[in-house]
Amino acid sequence: MALTTLNRRQILIGASVLGASTVAAMSSGKLAWAAEGKILKVQNDQDIAVLDPANRNGWWEEMVMFVIFNGLCQFKSGKTWAWQLDAAQTLEQVDPTTIKFTLKPGIMWTNGFGEMTSEDVKFSYERIADPKANAGYQLDWAPLKEVEIVDKYSGIIHLTKAFPPLFNSTLPHGSGLILCKAAVTKHGGAITTDPLATSGPYKIKEWIARQKLTLERNELWKGPQPYFDEIQLIPIADLKTAEIGYDSGDLDVTKVSISSIPQLRSAADPKTVLTVDPALAYTWLGMNIEHPKLKDLRVRRAIQQAIDVNGVLQAAYFGEVTPAFGSVPPSLDGHRTKNIYPYDPAASKKLLADAGVTGLKLRLDFNNDTDLVTMGLALQAQLKVVGIDLTIHPMDSAAFDAEGTQAQGNSWKDMQIFIVKFTTSPDPSWTTSWFTCSQVGVWNWQRVCDKSYDTLNDVATYETDPAKRIKEYVQLQDKLEESGAYLFLDNGVNAWISKSSIKPAWTPDGQWLMFRDTTAA
Repeated sequence: MALTTLNRRQILIGASVLGASTVAAMSSGKLAWAAEGKILKVQNDQDIAVLDPANRNGWWEEMVMFVIFNGLCQFKSGKTWAWQLDAAQTLEQVDPTTIKFTLKPGIMWTNGFGEMTSEDVKFSYERIADPKANAGYQLDWAPLKEVEIVDKYSGIIHLTKAFPPLFNSTLPHGSGLILCKAAVTKHGGAITTDPLATSGPYKIKEWIARQKLTLERNELWKGPQPYFDEIQLIPIADLKTAEIGYDSGDLDVTKVSISSIPQLRSAADPKTVLTVDPALAYTWLGMNIEHPKLKDLRVRRAIQQAIDVNGVLQAAYFGEVTPAFGSVPPSLDGHRTKNIYPYDPAASKKLLADAGVTGLKLRLDFNNDTDLVTMGLALQAQLKVVGIDLTIHPMDSAAFDAEGTQAQGNSWKDMQIFIVKFTTSPDPSWTTSWFTCSQVGVWNWQRVCDKSYDTLNDVATYETDPAKRIKEYVQLQDKLEESGAYLFLDNGVNAWISKSSIKPAWTPDGQWLMFRDTTAA
């Protein structure tokens, strides 16, 4: 998957995007980015590349977009998933396919583009929904028929059918953000790191690629004022490096590696607050079924049953995370509670013998992350017990992203097994739609194409009966396991440390900071 085309659930743990000299400076505590005023210095997992809601890469860009743009509504911070009005003065679903909205008057665009109107809402949502536009997040608006303009501030969202994810993962999330029609049209429709015109409480002051993104207050914003005058986002994908940056005083808030949680707990530093939240994520071991060594289902099943996930997670994360049984996290309806094919090394050896396979050598690819290296070593030891020789292959994040993406060349043909992490939203549809036939070579690196899976996935996405929907998502995950191409590892946690003088606000899963609500303690 190419960094230029990243667009949805796949959030890959990568090596630091900082240059070597910056890492060295961070490690020695020599960076000094402080200035006058109330400034918040925050680690970000990657540098920005696309500030376009239609094609955003992941939370490291969404965290920025949620404060430079507005949606009709946005997620609330806190421990439970809920939404609140943002640009909308009123937002009402009058029937399963009709949603009426009225904008707050006086929301202004930067760069002289005037006031936000219902034309901007129509443009933004239909732009994502249009199949010809090939937006990365087109599925979020797939059932959109049109946005009808009633007047300058009012409109009606018309759907072709009922869409349960609408208020769970479309409107309050990135695909619900509103762009300035005039600005985007003037610049040919493309948005990368220049958002062209913004409307939220912050705007971009300065961006130094691979070093720092600085946000400052937007003087045109008339809504509730955020606490900080300036926010500095420092891209550091390697969390061990970020922890050094925090210790040296160059960061106020940072994510930390899961393996660091026990040490941070035991340290109990009164100047530091540790926050750990269950993630909406799923990490798995994937297998490329088109690779000659993995075409036989018996071989793939043998790999599934050779691995003790509990042992792997204990080695990598010291028991801080629990095993996953599918793509749907435990906090969402439709999660599974057990595997069909549990850990059984004896069964694994028999499957390999039945397949006539001996001396099997495989390569495990993953992003170069300290915790994943430990996980890889544990997998290597367990597979050796059943006679599989595993080579672990940490990769630069850009190379790993490109490896499974068919549009990037033929490197996918050499992929064998790999570790991937996707993050999701509070709707199970975000956990299954990336493994369909149409996603082979895009997000579906396993390259499994099962038409019955595709049909069931479409049914589940639009299912309005909660009990049926739960059953359908369990069945979808069963199908993934039955393919032999997936072994789910964990649903993860998000862990942060912050100065005790700060009161951070996060999404309920702790995935990203919500700058509008972050204040002094």
